[in-house]
Amino acid sequence: MDLLHLILATLAFLGGFVLAAVSWRRGSERPHGLSIPIAVVGLVFQTLFLHERGQLHGRCPITNGAEVLVFVSWSLVILYLALGRAFRLSLLGLFSMPMVFLLQLVAIVYLAVADPGARPPTRLDPWLELHAAMSLLAYGAFGLAGIAGVMYLVQNRQLKSHRPGRLFYSLPPIRHLATALVRLLVIGAALLSIGIVAAFFMDVRPSPLHLLASGAVWLAYALLLAVHAWRRLPPKRLSLSAIGAFAFALATLAAL
Repeated sequence: MDLLHLILATLAFLGGFVLAAVSWRRGSERPHGLSIPIAVVGLVFQTLFLHERGQLHGRCPITNGAEVLVFVSWSLVILYLALGRAFRLSLLGLFSMPMVFLLQLVAIVYLAVADPGARPPTRLDPWLELHAAMSLLAYGAFGLAGIAGVMYLVQNRQLKSHRPGRLFYSLPPIRHLATALVRLLVIGAALLSIGIVAAFFMDVRPSPLHLLASGAVWLAYALLLAVHAWRRLPPKRLSLSAIGAFAFALATLAAL
């Protein structure tokens, strides 16, 4: 049943993206109108999947690569619903749904081919749960920052073309995208900092590779924010950096 819930969540996000894209192509004034309700439906199925996997393991369901990908996707959707409107990112759902779909598609294939089954802990460590939850929530924020960066680049290209298309008028003002990107980076860095601090209170310390990967991701984002605070990076360079940093963060998931 858990895999069925994951499949339904994945189909919901794919359907939401397709409907929004078709609506935009047809000239709808609000091509993003279905993003929030469909994201909520997908979130419900994601939560059911994570709940069932949590019951299976007796702990936070992050015991294998597939569950980590779903947890990151869940974090991305949660933060989109919580922050998208506050940050005036009206089309964030349209841009984020393809990423969620791809991450969960990989998770579905993984579980269908090689589900490792239950992995109950010998002792439940609350610091481990906090470390894992905060770190993966941070990845969700970093993912949204990368998506905001993509939106900025699209908006910037439309603006410089002198012949902006329909998408230009649907995207948020370019200054809002740059501001939201920085805020998402700060939120992600703060959450990851909490996760890393929690790791040092765990009963069993993470492996050196795990700490190295987490530290490298934290350092990459800390340097990006420090350089931006010092030199005020141009929005285009900041957007490219946010996209590249998230690609690097995803590459380290194998060690987490």
